[in-house]
Amino acid sequence: MGLLLALVAHKGVMAQVDTTETVIFNAVLGGVFDLIIQDGEIQTAYFNTADDYTYGVSETQGTPGIEPGFTTISMVSTGNWYLTISSSDFLPTGGGASGSIPILNLGVWCEATGVHQFGTEVTCAYADDPNNALGLIESPVTLIDLLTENSGFENDNLFILHWLMGTMQGSMEPTSMFLQLSNGLFTQGTYSTNVILTMTEIP
Repeated sequence: MGLLLALVAHKGVMAQVDTTETVIFNAVLGGVFDLIIQDGEIQTAYFNTADDYTYGVSETQGTPGIEPGFTTISMVSTGNWYLTISSSDFLPTGGGASGSIPILNLGVWCEATGVHQFGTEVTCAYADDPNNALGLIESPVTLIDLLTENSGFENDNLFILHWLMGTMQGSMEPTSMFLQLSNGLFTQGTYSTNVILTMTEIP
């Protein structure tokens, strides 16, 4: 009986080899910190009558559209902040003006119209009433401060700054513009100043 040899070729099974590489993906989260003047960037106070010089002018006391009004500001911030305000004396710019108008004649009071309100997220010592007005000075004064937490978007941090000039309210100059003019501190004419708003991040 013959021997039958069967040669069976087996296909070799090779082990699977995986190759791995790594992609490094970084996320850099920078801070967002913006102070925005939405409207009211230019203000003008007109003194044309005895009452203007005696009692001052404001958005409620003067002629609508030609007296100082209000400035709307907002803050967009990923962190907490506070806001200061400062200005220097009014200096002559034309119309035969001479001398200077003390900056304490310019006043401002605040209104919170966004989600963040005074007494909750933020605070302002010069809020909601012209009789609380801050008379501006050259050194920065904190106008709006942190109370609990005030990071957020424009609708969170939305404020109205109401302007007054010569009204002698709050901490403003207590002497009328008429008496100051009569005493020779300044003459008739046109004067101007820059009001500086500074938003500072709180670490």
